[in-house]
Amino acid sequence: MNQNEEQERGQKIDELFSLLQEELEEQEREHQEIERERERILREKEREKELRRKPSKKAEKLIDYRTLTPQEIKKELEKHVVGQEEACRQTAIMMYQHLQGHRFVGMLAGPTGSGKSFMTETLQRVFPDIVYLREVSNVTNEGWTGLKKVSTLFKDVHCPVDYLGEIYPLVVFDECDKLFAPKISSNGENVSESLQAEFLSVIHGSIVEYKDSDGRVKKVDTRPISFLFAGAFEKSARTIAERESGSAFGFGATGKKVQSYGRELTREDIQEAGCIAEMCGRIQKIICLNKLEADHFRRILDERTKGPVFELENEFKLRFHLSESIKDEIAHEAYVSGLGIRGIKNQLRNYIDEAIWEDCHTKTVEVG
Repeated sequence: MNQNEEQERGQKIDELFSLLQEELEEQEREHQEIERERERILREKEREKELRRKPSKKAEKLIDYRTLTPQEIKKELEKHVVGQEEACRQTAIMMYQHLQGHRFVGMLAGPTGSGKSFMTETLQRVFPDIVYLREVSNVTNEGWTGLKKVSTLFKDVHCPVDYLGEIYPLVVFDECDKLFAPKISSNGENVSESLQAEFLSVIHGSIVEYKDSDGRVKKVDTRPISFLFAGAFEKSARTIAERESGSAFGFGATGKKVQSYGRELTREDIQEAGCIAEMCGRIQKIICLNKLEADHFRRILDERTKGPVFELENEFKLRFHLSESIKDEIAHEAYVSGLGIRGIKNQLRNYIDEAIWEDCHTKTVEVG
């Protein structure tokens, strides 16, 4: 065999080897593809099996949440919120929609003592796994001093990454009227507007990052979260009352007594209170709570199936015996002080404390 033939033979061997190598690599790729497909099928089967298993207690509870009707949610709210039938009805509808997977942004507006806090606290009591209460009056802008930022409001908020039958959170921003109120910095900037822009970002939907107690960065996707603002807007209600009843002071004063919350607050009123237009546009519904009068509070004290008397009797396993004059006095003070139902509850707690001091085993609280 001459040198040329030997070179040709070597080239053919190299070509065959190269073809064999390519064929082996192709077979390896096909094998890997088959493996990946097999693993995918196994994962799908495992997922189907997991979904067919008996749900956990939390999953069972979430399933139970979805079976609630708006009427049943309203009934739960009215166990603790008295004299606000329409507000309870509207809140129940909103909560029902959220449980069915329909995101919303709403607002509760009403005077101090009307039951806003009881409304949101009851929502959290009934739906502890999905309702988060956050007080926002002292939130500061990113880059400013202060520990409470928009991002930290989402600490410990559990928002599922994949939808596997879980219900997304509802975050309540309480004291929002103080958040909206204009705050002018030394250089003339309204810092409230820039802070609201941060809130607007999370309401629109964004990825929020915060550090947990161990310093690890956590992320929350706010896109599926529902939001409920709550605020008293006392100053705005007073201004509206003075404007609509005529000039309260000076030339042209009518002398008429000004009553705040003579009508429901509107979107325009909220914007006048400092809420930026973009934020107002995101709020789908404003639920207004009525201003309760002294006779409302008096009826609340006679209520034995719901309200503060019912709650405290159940909590402390005792029975109130209040004279009619004492009930009138408590109701009048609740109305005049503006503390409303919370004021009633505080006074009843004082009576319990005094009774326990006299007899720590007492089962009755008698006053008057």
